[in-house]
Amino acid sequence: MAARNTRKREKFRPPDLADIQQLDASDFQAVDEWMPNWGRECEVCGHAPCVSDVYQGKVVYDGTMCGVCTWGEAACRDPANW
Repeated sequence: MAARNTRKREKFRPPDLADIQQLDASDFQAVDEWMPNWGRECEVCGHAPCVSDVYQGKVVYDGTMCGVCTWGEAACRDPANW
């Protein structure tokens, strides 16, 4: 029983710090601005708009959460504060 639980815990363990430190800037997508997507509701709280990441005029990530759920601050309800 203990061995099975150990395997389950290893499956969901957080990443090693050594793995994170090997990442460099090229592993992350640059974002020029965050745009509101009024056509989608937040999957967490049901509010709109959701946050979309824009780079060089193209949407590179169409988010599923609103500003409040993304950044965790009530002031982010207004897209002007993004």
